[in-house]
Amino acid sequence: MKSDPPAPSPGRRTPRDELAEETAHGELYLTQLRRAQLELSLLGLVAFGGLVGSLPLLFVLIPGLERIHVVGVPLAALLVAGPLFPMFVVIGMIYKRRADALEESFRDVIGAE
Repeated sequence: MKSDPPAPSPGRRTPRDELAEETAHGELYLTQLRRAQLELSLLGLVAFGGLVGSLPLLFVLIPGLERIHVVGVPLAALLVAGPLFPMFVVIGMIYKRRADALEESFRDVIGAE
């Protein structure tokens, strides 16, 4: 059976109070959330950029790849259309899941329901 958290004493302020009254502590909570969201966004950007940026590098490092055809389709097109787009979807799903976890942890900190 889940018990309710103890009520704060009159002199004790909760993180939710700090946010509602826009105090320095409340701003600190928001800054930490924004920083975590920014880090997650930059990680997603690096993952997307790394995937897209690696293809030209791959063709520069292995020049014969641009002349290879598989079932009449250039290998370059298969590498772009095949694994790249599903990887984008996977990275997007991971990003969404992590962003939701960040929001949930923030709600836990401030005691929102």
